[in-house]
Amino acid sequence: MVAFYILLALAIVLSTAFIIAWSRDRALLSFFLKGLASVSVVSLGIYTVSMSMLDTTTILLLVGLLFCLFGDLALALPELCGTNMRANIYTSGTVAFSLAQIAFIVMLAFIDINTLFGLIFGAVFAGCIFLLKKPMKLDFGKCLTPSLIYAVLLGANVAGSIILMFTANFSLISILLALGFIFFVASDLVLSQIYYGGNTKPITQKINYILYYIAIILLASSFVAI
Repeated sequence: MVAFYILLALAIVLSTAFIIAWSRDRALLSFFLKGLASVSVVSLGIYTVSMSMLDTTTILLLVGLLFCLFGDLALALPELCGTNMRANIYTSGTVAFSLAQIAFIVMLAFIDINTLFGLIFGAVFAGCIFLLKKPMKLDFGKCLTPSLIYAVLLGANVAGSIILMFTANFSLISILLALGFIFFVASDLVLSQIYYGGNTKPITQKINYILYYIAIILLASSFVAI
């Protein structure tokens, strides 16, 4: 358990350092620190699942975290490469995170959660975003379809993990997974305001990063054996 707490502390310290240091004027340093923070979270996940039985469920968690790493770094590229390919980069990041959410959906299915209810909730969630995009002043442009597909997948995981929490009698794993996905959706709601709502204030970006790293650290820690 000592190694787990060391890796957990390292993930928290590196993600905090990145959030504090992040600046559009220091794009290369921010990208480097973001990479370190995300790799530390994946390392935490690898160690966490190694503490328990390595099976299909835990492997799917790691696959999801790896896709989160790819998506996270992809979404940082506009600050390095400029804005001329922003739509393509955002789509690439959305695809990577969508693959992560698919891995998490299958993971919940292996835990014996009926994913149909989750997907229904996800469809309703995506429908709400579509209906409210004008009141929320969100202009998705070419990213509308991939964003709505992603919303279905993320909504499915939020619902599935909450169902798991109740059916598993609020076990530690179920609580960490549910909290992780709740923070994930909160992060993405803020992110939508940044990328598609024109709110580019540094404080908004940092709030997004705080919510996101809380989310993936919770997910990476979820299968901890105590």
